[in-house]
Amino acid sequence: NGWKMKMENEKKMKQQILEAKEGVRLSIYTGMLEYGHIDRMTTRQFYKAFPGSRILLLDTVYEFALAVYMLERDDTYMYTYAYQENECWVMFDDAVKPNTYYQTEYVFDRECYFRVNLRRCDGRAIDASEADHINHILIYESDLPESIGLNNNLTHLFEEEIKDTTEKINSAKEKHRSKAFLLLTDSHYVVNGTWEDTVWCIKEVNKRAPFDSIIHLGDLTDGMICREVNYHYVDIVKKDLLSLDKPVYLVIGNHDTNYFKGNPERFSKEEQYWLYHNGCCDGAVRNGHALYYYKDFEEILVRGIFLHSFDECEKIRYGFSQEEVLWLQEVLKTVPENFRVLVFSHVPPLHYWSKDIRNGEKMVEVLEQYMQENPKHCVLGWIHGHNHADQIYRKRMFPIVSLGCTKVEDFKDKKPDGAVTYDRRIGELTQELWTVMVVQHDSKNIKFIRFGAGEDMEL
Repeated sequence: NGWKMKMENEKKMKQQILEAKEGVRLSIYTGMLEYGHIDRMTTRQFYKAFPGSRILLLDTVYEFALAVYMLERDDTYMYTYAYQENECWVMFDDAVKPNTYYQTEYVFDRECYFRVNLRRCDGRAIDASEADHINHILIYESDLPESIGLNNNLTHLFEEEIKDTTEKINSAKEKHRSKAFLLLTDSHYVVNGTWEDTVWCIKEVNKRAPFDSIIHLGDLTDGMICREVNYHYVDIVKKDLLSLDKPVYLVIGNHDTNYFKGNPERFSKEEQYWLYHNGCCDGAVRNGHALYYYKDFEEILVRGIFLHSFDECEKIRYGFSQEEVLWLQEVLKTVPENFRVLVFSHVPPLHYWSKDIRNGEKMVEVLEQYMQENPKHCVLGWIHGHNHADQIYRKRMFPIVSLGCTKVEDFKDKKPDGAVTYDRRIGELTQELWTVMVVQHDSKNIKFIRFGAGEDMEL
């Protein structure tokens, strides 16, 4: 019977595809990547293991070692202005040494993350073709489910907030022709973060009060790792949003250029277009592959204008190009009669803790001139992320709205004057922060319904 159970369990195990890079090994002190070692190849992604998951060596020309990472999180990355260098909130288990090599198999006895380090037994250098064929050298088998739901404690924790948010959305939509937009910003996806919890909550609300569209205001990831792994993380966030089967509209944040912390593997503008806008942004009107565009939401008489607000190649990186200023002027000339305008960007045009926003004032002036010359037209507001705080700035002809970050983060410094941040705790309701924006057909009012930390707002 024991033999039969073992065979049945092995049949249930599925091979998980691994990706490796030559010339990389794992630090025995931190488990982080070390480049410039021609005799090694290493998986750079973090893979999830459960009790019973196993790594099996197929080719004895090689041997493998592991770095194992526990699920505990370092509070540094939540309570200070800090980013984990490999975009993974885990603790390295130094009891499992990445210089202990195996030539048979390794069976995991707990839930954890891991990386695999390989070398040839003869000590020869490893080339790219060997790294490309890692899944023929060893296999990783696991019964890891395709999607992991919340544990029972968190499910219970969010039940009341899901119910309350659902009721508010349905109430805001029932009396008028209106649309509900899921608004996210600064999700900063990391392995072992809280993104999976966020997606679960979003899907539960969407079941009861369906969104009409989804808008992400940028910084999907931290943008400080190698391009191939960052591609994977961006793909996770995009796939999760697209799985709601709603139109998704993205603007690109400063971290989305893969430029942060001097990362040399920055994304070109063409690369950003294909990575972030391909497969979404339905009905977007743009010039070629420009990273700014507009979309008319005809049912509610709104033109949404989605701007590009960061260019790492410019001396003043935050802001808007002169071409974008001229484009905005032309786009405003074609706004249909009776339409209102809503502007979205990652970086705000004004009141930012950096001294200079390139052409920010010009962009605001273009919109104000449009309002003065077209009294019947209205700019409902400019909505942005980046500041990781809530704020409504009302000293211009239209409100400028900052939204707090979806990433679970709790520090109060490095914020604009007048901005509000919130106490956040993992495992409590405040770990979540996202917004549902309800725009009505015949009103200048906009409702911002908050899920998790923070308060509802209204324009």
